[in-house]
Amino acid sequence: MKYEEDFKLLRDPLKGRERIEKKLAELEKNRSRYLDEWYAFSKENGDVYPNQGLLTTPYDYLDYHSFPMLPQEKVIQTLRLRWYFLELFNHPYRMHFLNETNKSKFIAPAGVESNTFADALKTGLSLSVGDLGASVIGSNKSRTSRTERYAEGPFVKLGKSARMIFVGSASPDVWNSSSAIATMAASHCLATVPRNGVLVDIKRQADLAKETFSKLKSLKDILLKERTDKNEVYGYWKKNIGGVLEASSQKALPRAVALFKAGVRVFRVYSPEPGTEIIKTTKLLRKEFGNSIEIFTGQVIDVDQAKRIAEAGADAIFVGIGGGGRCITGVRSGSVVDWPMLVWNLRGKVSLPIVVEGGASDHIAVTLLLGASGISTSRIVAGGTIESPGGMLYCSDKKGKLFKPYGGEASARTKYLENKVLPFDIPSFVEGETSKAKLNYVKHALPTLTYNLHLLNEDAILSMVFRNVGTVDQLHAINPSPLKRGTGFDLMQRNTH
Repeated sequence: MKYEEDFKLLRDPLKGRERIEKKLAELEKNRSRYLDEWYAFSKENGDVYPNQGLLTTPYDYLDYHSFPMLPQEKVIQTLRLRWYFLELFNHPYRMHFLNETNKSKFIAPAGVESNTFADALKTGLSLSVGDLGASVIGSNKSRTSRTERYAEGPFVKLGKSARMIFVGSASPDVWNSSSAIATMAASHCLATVPRNGVLVDIKRQADLAKETFSKLKSLKDILLKERTDKNEVYGYWKKNIGGVLEASSQKALPRAVALFKAGVRVFRVYSPEPGTEIIKTTKLLRKEFGNSIEIFTGQVIDVDQAKRIAEAGADAIFVGIGGGGRCITGVRSGSVVDWPMLVWNLRGKVSLPIVVEGGASDHIAVTLLLGASGISTSRIVAGGTIESPGGMLYCSDKKGKLFKPYGGEASARTKYLENKVLPFDIPSFVEGETSKAKLNYVKHALPTLTYNLHLLNEDAILSMVFRNVGTVDQLHAINPSPLKRGTGFDLMQRNTH
């Protein structure tokens, strides 16, 4: 097939590097153009509007010794790696498969047999994602190629468009940067402009959306300059920029109108609490904007609610309350993190793609085998990278280790930035910890979002390889399901020890 050999050359350890180095050498003739977008919002600590900058608060409880910039040589190395993966993610050979997926219809996972879930449902046992693993199967046919799976995405029909399975979360500490959102979008992943923290201000959120589209246009002019399909690829990119809205229709509509004017055509109606508001808001958005938008609605907590959201006009749903790396909602509310049971129960009941968050990115194979089509990501993809808020500016501890502040969506630092505090500066209803997103010091792991995304994509591919299937749809359709309940010893064996 056309471009297949070129794709293999790009993955070649020598020729692929030579190709990227040659392109970057051309760019470095005018190095200022190459680095401008990174220095623009990284020069100072504080509120660099609309890219936010490296925001710190009195509630971070972190020891800021200094605020250094990454050395320019480290930045150049990182940008080389970033450029390589953007080339790889957008290779014409991969775009062929993206186009094919885009033409196809979404296939909702049907119900399949599973003794594991039959027993759990019978006894009322709550299964969390860490309780599960999957058997290796597929000895009756030829092995599945990792390289072929990478060439094919894997892409899924997520909403109205074809995308990679990974989705940027609503966390403001990693996604309130135009570079983070634009890079995610250019990697063919859905990413939304958050609405928490400083972005609770509608104008500020809309301005960040505008800046993100501007950043995407600049990336198109450089990365796709010589491509005959540049407008088609750029069209995919623009569809990957969304905006987060409140559950309340009264508050959500003016925010949606401002974001729509900024160019946003994907909305995430988001409420971590159960209620009917998200259904009303989904209906209102569909009535107001018709089929010109995509709507992702959540958090869904039961099958009946999912059905009503589908009837209201949603294109996809989000599930998962609690269970994130810094989320303490489950602890404070006494709630089990049992979204695997819900995703399993939605099979054959709802014909919408399901995006899961709250620990799903740590268990990709299990999440996909449950029936999910998308996996929400926060710190694991964007935390501590040059694309996240602050750019090349980092906090440093007394030992010289670099990091950026990172808290949950309902952490004390986010509450402070959103002005949700009681008298005496007491943050209200804190449901997330504040910690660090550390710079990765592994030699080959330079701090770019694209590298982290590449690693997660490899995990998705391996989940298919070890079930010997070629697509996420085929993974969903395995019957009986290879999912099994694990034991403590199994978890120990699975990890390095």
